[in-house]
Amino acid sequence: MKKNELAARRHRFEQRIIQERLQIAGAVRDWRESTAPIDQGWQQLARYKGPILLGSGLLVTMLSRNKGRVGRLFKRSVVVYTMARRAKKMIGR
Repeated sequence: MKKNELAARRHRFEQRIIQERLQIAGAVRDWRESTAPIDQGWQQLARYKGPILLGSGLLVTMLSRNKGRVGRLFKRSVVVYTMARRAKKMIGR
């Protein structure tokens, strides 16, 4: 009788482990689906990491030579950013 009880208990534990593994697999799948856009964006950024670093290095080098350019470039970048947002809103409608 003791062996039967132990076998039944072991079977219940094994079934519980299998169920928990299935739940974890489902949670991992849901997690990957929900973070897929973030991962794709990160891969896109990593794809252009070299040109971004090169461009930012050149920009810093150019700006460090003439301090007056920094303010003008900042103002222009704000204007370009604002125009891009407005264009995106207009196109999205």
